[in-house]
Amino acid sequence: MDFLYLSESDPFVIDFDPRREIVSKDRFLNQAKKYISTDEKTLLYRQCLFSDILKISGLSDFLVSLHGKLTEYAPLMQYSPQADNNEERIHNVLYPTVYIELVQFICDSLSPMTEAVTSDSLKHLYDLAKRDMESVEYRRLVRYYEANLHTLRRIKSVTIGVNLDALYRPTEAGIVSLHEKTFRSGDLLDRIIKLDFEKDDFHCLAPLTVIDKKLGYRESQQINYALLKAMGRVLDSGLHHCSNRLLKYVKERLAAYFAWLDSLTFVVEAIRRIQIFRDKKIPLCFPQVSNDRSFFVESLYDSGLSRDMDKKGIVPNTVHLDDSVHCYILSGPNSGGKTVFLNSLAAAQYYFQLGMPIPAKSASLPICDAIYKISVEEQANADLVGRFEKECISLSEVLKKFTPNSLALIDEAFTSTAAAEAVPIAANFIYELCRLGGKCVFITHYHELSENQPKIRECGEQVGYLHTESQGERRSYAIRQGKAEKNSYAQNIAKKYGLLKD
Repeated sequence: MDFLYLSESDPFVIDFDPRREIVSKDRFLNQAKKYISTDEKTLLYRQCLFSDILKISGLSDFLVSLHGKLTEYAPLMQYSPQADNNEERIHNVLYPTVYIELVQFICDSLSPMTEAVTSDSLKHLYDLAKRDMESVEYRRLVRYYEANLHTLRRIKSVTIGVNLDALYRPTEAGIVSLHEKTFRSGDLLDRIIKLDFEKDDFHCLAPLTVIDKKLGYRESQQINYALLKAMGRVLDSGLHHCSNRLLKYVKERLAAYFAWLDSLTFVVEAIRRIQIFRDKKIPLCFPQVSNDRSFFVESLYDSGLSRDMDKKGIVPNTVHLDDSVHCYILSGPNSGGKTVFLNSLAAAQYYFQLGMPIPAKSASLPICDAIYKISVEEQANADLVGRFEKECISLSEVLKKFTPNSLALIDEAFTSTAAAEAVPIAANFIYELCRLGGKCVFITHYHELSENQPKIRECGEQVGYLHTESQGERRSYAIRQGKAEKNSYAQNIAKKYGLLKD
């Protein structure tokens, strides 16, 4: 068990790909898509976790801190001893100390929250740590290490001494002393910025290098060996007397906690995304799982705009896609909010199937097995013939994979060819989608794409209409049910440039 609970029977959503506008421009969604689930139990499990995060003060800080500790300690779990040397000795000491610290940290942090916690993942994590803390083995480890633990953990820096010859060339170097605090840079500009002009024993006169960035592997290993050898001398002789059996136990117990790291990485990134919405006072809700194929979202905020703009500048939309309607044709003037609406719907479905809250007041969404978004932007770099062919290939792939549980979001398809050719092709595509079932929102500026087309007429009530609301030249960015007024776009543009009088 971990924070995500990915069921073994969950096939994952390989084709859940809202393409450029949603994924590659959003680092979080691009990395998180591997965690998308189609399992209702999994989604409810995660929703419960994020609900606790929203409600319980201090829980987000605990999870971020836990992630920091596990990330910092992760190299220890990847270490493979080569020989009986100082490095192995230090690592054998660190396994128990890290284990004791982790267990103590989790118990101390979660203990005050246990009555408020409802999620199974947090309960399981706390029970895991509590059982360890109450075990005979843990108490034995504490007895071994309690007196000496802080000696090792307090070491924050070392003083290196370098002997010079008559020409100030180094002849030998070694560890002079170990310290409980880090040294401060001696760089003059650094001290001016920090307004720190006092000098003491922990001001560096001339910084030498950052080991990870400047030194090669061999030099780093030489310094590492010297440091470990010096630290080994300060360890109490009883500190490393840990039997192989006990050491094996500690490594196994640590592995149980590090198994949570991958899922915790996602949770911490999700917390940062959620915090953006909360800071801007954008409402958040957990969608209910729709029993049919209907979509309902009240006051949906676009995820991208919410990250870049103030709440006052965003127009939320209430979305209702009926179960019986398989394809909604969305029309309206350019820059009226059609693409933003499509992106907001795709992102909401993404968040929902990650188990996260979505930026809306309330919602009911179905679980989709795939989402396909085809955009005119995807074909922008191709010539007209190549672009049209690329669109046909993309839309053909959608039809091959589309199921009654899929969602297709099509933005201005077939605009690279004349309306007389594009409209019948688009109408036939919509007809095929309706025949397969599922749900589609199809953005177009072609007024001819209506029930007057034979293929659209055959679909009957399986085709519905949406439009962007506008008042003359003014865009409201609101999405409404029903058809837009014919010729209104061209007339508004002509009036704007004085080519058509009222």
